[in-house]
Formats: sequence, structure tokens, C-alpha cells
Amino acid sequence: MLISLGYSCQTRFMIDALSADQKRQPFDFNITSRPALIKAFETNGASLQHGESHATTFIMPKERREGIEVSGMYFWHDYPLQENKLSLHHDWRTNMDRVNSKYTALWARFSELVRSDEPKTFVLSNSQHNLPEFTSDAADFDRKFGLGRQAFEEIIHALDSYGARNYRLKFLSRSVGDLEETASLRDDRLDHRFVGVLSLRVDPRIVTSLFSGAEETGVDDLDGAYDNADILVKAISSNTALVFRRSEDKSDLWGSIACTDGGFIAAFQGRDQIFTAVRDGQSIQFSNGTRWEKAS
Repeated sequence: MLISLGYSCQTRFMIDALSADQKRQPFDFNITSRPALIKAFETNGASLQHGESHATTFIMPKERREGIEVSGMYFWHDYPLQENKLSLHHDWRTNMDRVNSKYTALWARFSELVRSDEPKTFVLSNSQHNLPEFTSDAADFDRKFGLGRQAFEEIIHALDSYGARNYRLKFLSRSVGDLEETASLRDDRLDHRFVGVLSLRVDPRIVTSLFSGAEETGVDDLDGAYDNADILVKAISSNTALVFRRSEDKSDLWGSIACTDGGFIAAFQGRDQIFTAVRDGQSIQFSNGTRWEKAS
């Protein structure tokens, strides 16, 4: 059972690429900041209910798309738009009772699953390419949508306090620094993958690789320098390694390689820079045709 906790629709779209029979959950088709997610657990879903005095119109600064925000929760697909598909319909307020009723039902379904003994994985991603439009700067992005150590601790605490049972967390993050930050946790409840910045709809083959596990396959054999030592691969766990690009006398954190069924999944800084890979002797062969030769 895969359940989205946000932070955007992209998480649900990835889940749908794996299974078509998932029922709707409250954090599927909206933008959910971390404070709003935590508040929902603290209030047993009451914070999702809203009246006209709580709702404000938010406009994405680049795309100019309008939506309704309530304390860091952006109800992005719940209210009708005008024909231009950008501006809210003039009578959007008449839909509040309908939206509140919908989220009451969704929270009841969600709450029952969260507290059940059924094995489940809660999935969060912050890789959707336009997510920064909901923030003012990098610090604000980290506060709202970060997936580092603080995010893990806050979300775990919220879930445990709510009575969540038999669960794991899966983070799919745009920041390789967040991955590095959580590596020292050594908590079996967290599977953290760096994916970089991704377009809204992710290639289903990539999604399958991200959600498959190959615990018996390690990355230790990948450790070392490649292509005349310009690239350095360093394992940080049994199934994840960081990738550094070296220039002159410094190394920049560039990406990661993680185990998946039949090989590896590799992601790098930039948009849609995520590929499957296999080991070929002392080399790594990537699905985009790139090949790294291990330095002797």
C-alpha cells in the first residue's frame, strides 16, 4: 500500500504509474507544505476544513495559475477554473461546502489506513519542477518542502503521535544534500532516493526503478574514481552511493546511485537527469548511452 503525503500531485502520479486501484487520499492532488501536513495530523484533519475567512487566492508567479491556499495547504484541483484554465471561476466560494465534505470523507478513509496494521509506505516527493513557485526563496523552500533530517523527524513524530502503525517512509528529493543529511540516521523506516528536478509526469520505467528494491545488491563495488578521476563514487549505505564531480582541488556533490532490481538508478543535478544503469565489468553503463570507465 502506497500513500501520498505530498508535497505535490507528482507523488500521486508516480503511485498511479505502479497501481491503478489506489483510492483517493487527502494529500493526492494538492500542494501540501510540511507545516500543513503536520497540522493536519495534530488536528485530526480539522485543519483541512475551511471557510471564506481562512481561504486566500494564491497566484503562481511564473505560470500565473490561481488556486486557493489555506495555511500552507494549496487546494489546487478542488475549485473550478475559468475557461482559460488559469484563473479561478468567479463563483469558486460556492464550492466550499462540497470541498469540505470531500475532505471529511477522505480524512476518514486515510485515518483508518494510517492506524491499521496493514503494511504501508508513505511517499513524499519535492521534485516537481514548479514547486519553488510556492516559495519565496531557498530557505522558504526548505521550510515548506525540505526532505532532510528535520523533515524526517517531524513527520515520524507526527505519524507516531497520531497512532500510525506498520509503516515506512519513502522520500524522493530534489536535493542530494537532503539525502546526505539523512544517511547517518540508519533508520529502517526510511528509504530516501535523490531524484533531482523532474517534470510533472515521470517516465513509468523510471518510477518502477525508484520503487523497486534490491537489498541484496550493494554499491560497495562501485566505490572509486572514474574517467581519469574526474568522477568519484562513494557509498554511504549498503544500497546508496553519492557521486562527486572533481575539478582542480575540490569536489562538488553532483548526484547519487542507488540499487534497484536488475541494476541501479542514478540521478544528477538538473531537470530530468535520472537514468537506470548497470555494472559492466569495471564500468557503469547508463540508459542514456553514457559510460563511465573506472580509473585503474
